[in-house]
Amino acid sequence: MKKMQIVLPLVFIVLFLGSQKASAQTTEAIKQIENSIKADGKYAILAGNYKHFEGSVRTGLRMRKGNPNLQFQIVLIGMVVKEITTDVQLLALVEDCKTAGVQIVICQNAMKALNVTKSDLHPYIETTSSGFVYMFGLQENGYKVISL
Repeated sequence: MKKMQIVLPLVFIVLFLGSQKASAQTTEAIKQIENSIKADGKYAILAGNYKHFEGSVRTGLRMRKGNPNLQFQIVLIGMVVKEITTDVQLLALVEDCKTAGVQIVICQNAMKALNVTKSDLHPYIETTSSGFVYMFGLQENGYKVISL
């Protein structure tokens, strides 16, 4: 029993100290990766809902800040295509994108399915016949793309 009272605290200390060192290395590695974004890079996110659009905008604004040559596009599909026509908070995010130079492109297939017309959209927003095909095209043109 006394051996267990000594061994268990020692095991805990070793595990705790080992995890602290690993955490510090991980934090440093994460910072290095985040700082590897190219100031003249080309990036795009495909988003299909309200929250993903919000996150995409925050990411685009952060990446464009201080990097005027960085290109960032948000391609919208799904229900957010309808929501962006009337939601005040989403329209404010569109204005933020316009100010920062983050491009927004909406899928016409989604527009058709949701009964949205070009005149329903904020004037800054562009459209594409297919969000998926557009994303493939961006990738072929050197964009780094992710889908949410």
